[in-house]
Formats: sequence, C-alpha cells, structure tokens
Amino acid sequence: MLVEDSTTTKKATVKSKDKSHFVSKPPAIKERSRVLVFGTYDIIHPAHIRFLVEARRTANCFDCVLVVVLARDSSIERIKGHKPIFTEEQRLKLVSGLRVVDYAQLGKEGEDYFAIILDIKPDYIILGYDQLPNDKPLLEFIKEHHLKITVSRLPHFESGDLSSSSEVRKKVLEIYNNEKK
Repeated sequence: MLVEDSTTTKKATVKSKDKSHFVSKPPAIKERSRVLVFGTYDIIHPAHIRFLVEARRTANCFDCVLVVVLARDSSIERIKGHKPIFTEEQRLKLVSGLRVVDYAQLGKEGEDYFAIILDIKPDYIILGYDQLPNDKPLLEFIKEHHLKITVSRLPHFESGDLSSSSEVRKKVLEIYNNEKK
C-alpha cells in the first residue's frame, strides 16, 4: 500500500500486516543521526506534536531522522487496561503522515520492547514525562549492549485543557452526553 504524505510530498510505504509494519521514506536519510521516541499516539493532540518537535530540538539536530515507535495494540491493552480507539495500523498511518516524523514503526510484540533499539540504532532516545518513570532498565540495556545513546526526558507540555489523550476522551464524552440531553 502506498501512502502519500501531502504535507511533504514524500511517499511512504506501508508494508502488509504480516511484514515489518514499517513506514519508510527515502533511504538517503539513513546516514543522518537518529532520534528515537516511543508512544501510543492513539488520539493525536497538540502536546504530541510539541513533544515530537521538542524531541528533535532536544537532540540538537534539525537535520536528524525522527523515528517514532508505536505501541502495539496488545501492549496498550496489557499496560493501560483498555483497547486503543485506533488500531495499530491506523495509528501507524496517522503518525507517519505527520510532517515532523521521518519514520514510524510498530514496536515489537511481547515484553522485550527494548530489542527494537538494536534494530534502529538511535543516537538519541527522547522520553516523555510519563514514560518509563524508572528509566534504569533502559539505561542498563544500553550499557549491556555497549551502545552510545544519549537519553533525555522532556517535561509535560500543556496545550490548554486537552494535553493528554485521556483528557480528549473525557471532553468528547462530555460534549456527546450534553448533546444527547
């Protein structure tokens, strides 16, 4: 399946479900520094966009490649206790369509979620304020595999009252319930 990213006029390829679930853009970017971020990105809101922009800025390389690894549906159910609104394939297409994102890829199934770091080989990993509150396992993984990766954590970005997906869900329900009255 071919997806056109109308904001940048680059083309992205979405491989079929049984393949790598990787959205890629031209191979020329492979030689640039890589910035890796993780997330669910179920309901994209302004704080997500700011996080992605700030991740690139924090790495201090606007010419770098921003790689987004999306949580699998099964991981979301296991960790958050509910199904995502958008499927992993839908979320992959949504995130890959953002101008700030160079690559978007689904994470690995199961609990070995750090293994994907070995595939991507990032120079930087940028964490959100609420990701891996204890980043010790990540740092141990990096050390154990003799990787040279700078890890940074960004603060919470406010975007009015809707700075998290759960706030967006609540607002949608509030509006829907008020309209039904």
